[in-house]
Amino acid sequence: MEKLAKRFADDLTIEVIAGGLAIDENAQTIAEGYAYVRGALGQVEQTTGVIFGENFKLLTEEGSYFYNSEPSCRAQTVVNHLAPQHALEFAGMLQNAIFSEGKNLNEWYTFAGLMNELSIDTDQAKVLYESPDIEETNRKNFEWCKENGAAVFPTLLLKIGDEVGVMSRGYRPFDTIESHLHHLINNIKKLSR
Repeated sequence: MEKLAKRFADDLTIEVIAGGLAIDENAQTIAEGYAYVRGALGQVEQTTGVIFGENFKLLTEEGSYFYNSEPSCRAQTVVNHLAPQHALEFAGMLQNAIFSEGKNLNEWYTFAGLMNELSIDTDQAKVLYESPDIEETNRKNFEWCKENGAAVFPTLLLKIGDEVGVMSRGYRPFDTIESHLHHLINNIKKLSR
């Protein structure tokens, strides 16, 4: 996504909207609801070239880590609000924190540490993080994602005017998405002349 943001900086505005993968009844320990993750790590590594960290692999083996997307979605929404220029970078930092370093994405201190790296005022961020407004915004984001076809993550949605459509569900190589976006943007430019 960061490569796409750079590649299409003049043509696209990229927003990170937290979709809420593991929320409510889907928030469970890895052993209870996400045991399949352990067996899928090798395939994901082979397909994407991304290597999971040993700490995350240990979490999947042990199984008691409570996988709940709501706190990290709330943290993302706070960053979107306070420092939108860092939204995409923060999303990547969250992914790295859990999947590489095995950090706890259920705890404020994890988010505060990441926000500090981006020079975001963590006192202000914590007030917002704990506010009912952010919880309400998250719920609206979850519903918006669901209504627009983001049922699995990652999902790349494309908004043109008032229309929203699914560009990609799940992992897609950069070259594939870049090519599709390049042709789409060129066609839109031709039509708008």
